[in-house]
Amino acid sequence: MPLGAPKSFIVAFGLGALLTSGCLAQPTDAHPGDSQPVLRLATREFLPPYVYEQAETGIEVDLVNAVFKDMPYNIEFVQLPRVRMISSYEDEQLDGILTQNVTASNTGCATNWYIEHQNVGLSVKGRGVELASLAGLKDYAVISFSGATRYLGEDFRHAVRGAKRYTESGDQGTHISLLYKGRFDVVVGDTWILRLAQKRHFDETGERMELVTHPIMPPSFYVARFHDPEVCKAFNASLTRLRENGTYAEIWAGYRARIYVESGMKPLPE
Repeated sequence: MPLGAPKSFIVAFGLGALLTSGCLAQPTDAHPGDSQPVLRLATREFLPPYVYEQAETGIEVDLVNAVFKDMPYNIEFVQLPRVRMISSYEDEQLDGILTQNVTASNTGCATNWYIEHQNVGLSVKGRGVELASLAGLKDYAVISFSGATRYLGEDFRHAVRGAKRYTESGDQGTHISLLYKGRFDVVVGDTWILRLAQKRHFDETGERMELVTHPIMPPSFYVARFHDPEVCKAFNASLTRLRENGTYAEIWAGYRARIYVESGMKPLPE
């Protein structure tokens, strides 16, 4: 196969100077003597299985690295909180930004979609949560990730506008704990992110409750944005090649198999 198996789930410790200082990472000497331009791309902080610490691996990291492999650019990932990702890109401090809802911004050019997230509702089994659609969120206290009302679309915004209580929090690792404690009735987010967060919570505390998955949303498809339209064109062409030669599907399949083993979750019905 073109790229071989995806990178392992080995996670390096520490977020490095970027997160300890709260400042944007500075360009590195990762490519000494290389004449290819370096593009600095805003990406998310530690968010398994999509981005691990120091953006060394993860589904999104591996996909984007594969896309740029045959492009005339080198790339540097800059991990930032979601809000700072957007502001830094729009202020032209960075060359590109990853994982964007195509309608969330008009700055620069948008690529074709390259990654999807299957967002769901999760509740603790036995607490009587009945949730068949987004509209049902109005009956519950709901927590989701920072920027969810911007990234999950108008239907989601309308649904949580009438919720008993609605909160957004950037640290999705705490959402499972808050759900267990009854602070919220429903957590909304990517099914893999939340199930791996549940596994980490169990590893750290020994606490585990059975959760019910509520498939209340279709998948969300995300694009990258760049200031230079030539980068968008090259990105789209390379992405098409990856899909045609099987590399794109290979990366997803490798992670999917590991996630189901690690989290203990069952695949959602097709």
